[in-house]
Amino acid sequence: MTKGVQRKIVFPFHYSPDGSMVHVLARLSDEPGTLASLLSTLGSRVNLIGTSSYSTPDGAAIFSGFGRILSDSDDAQSIQKFAAAAPSVLSCQVWEDKEGLLVDRYHTGFQAGFGEPYLMFPLKGLSETFERIGETFGSGGQTILYTYGLDYGTARAPLYKSIMGEHPERRLDELTAIVGALGYAASVATFESSGMVLKLTARECFECSTPTATERRCAFLRGMAVGIFSSLFSKELTCEETKCRQKGNEECEFVLRAKDNMPLY
Repeated sequence: MTKGVQRKIVFPFHYSPDGSMVHVLARLSDEPGTLASLLSTLGSRVNLIGTSSYSTPDGAAIFSGFGRILSDSDDAQSIQKFAAAAPSVLSCQVWEDKEGLLVDRYHTGFQAGFGEPYLMFPLKGLSETFERIGETFGSGGQTILYTYGLDYGTARAPLYKSIMGEHPERRLDELTAIVGALGYAASVATFESSGMVLKLTARECFECSTPTATERRCAFLRGMAVGIFSSLFSKELTCEETKCRQKGNEECEFVLRAKDNMPLY
C-alpha cells in the first residue's frame, strides 16, 4: 500500500457523460456471504466504481453501489430485476443517470462515529470561511476560532476518553488516526522523553486548505487539541503552534504542555 494522505471516496453524486451509470440500492439479510453473492451477481452486468455496505438496526443490511452498465441491452429496470433475484436480497431499487448525472437519492448526508449524523463540506470552503473571520475580526478572529476549537474538543473528549481507556498516553496513535480519518488533520503524536511535552505533527490540516492573506494560522485545531488532551490527561494544557504550512513550513506542529509544568502522565 502507498503511504501518505489518502482520502476516502464517497459517492453522493457522480457525473459521467460518456457512459450509462446506475446506482444500485439493495436491502439484504445480514448474514455471512450475502454481500459476496450480490457482488458476484452484479459483476456480469455492472462495473462498480464506488460501494458501501452497513448493517441496520432491524437486523438487515444495506448495499449501495455506483457503477457503469456493461451492456447496451441493459438498463436500470433490467438490472433491478436481475439483482432482486440474487439470494438473500430482500428488496432492491436501481436509479439510472439522467444526462450523465447520477445522484444518490436514498441517503441524505452520512453518519459516522457511533451513529452521529454528518454533512459534507468542502475543506476549501471551510478554510475560506475561517479566512473571512480573520479578515473581519483581525486577531480577535483567531481568538474566536481557538475558543470554538477548544469548546468542540472538550465536547468530543468524553467519547475519545471512553475509547482510549485509563491510559490514553499509550493509545495516541489510535486517537490521531481517528482525527485523521475524520479529515481534520493527518498527524503523528510523540512524547518527549521527559513526558513533559506532547508534540503533534500534522502532514496536512483542513485549516491550511487555502492560502491566507491574513495572519491566520491553525487556531481551531490548536484549540481542539487543548480541549481533547486536557480532558484525556485531566490537566489544564497550553498549546503553541511552532510550525504552520500557512507560514511556509512543510507541516504544522503543535506543542502541548501542562500549565503546572508537570509531566503529562
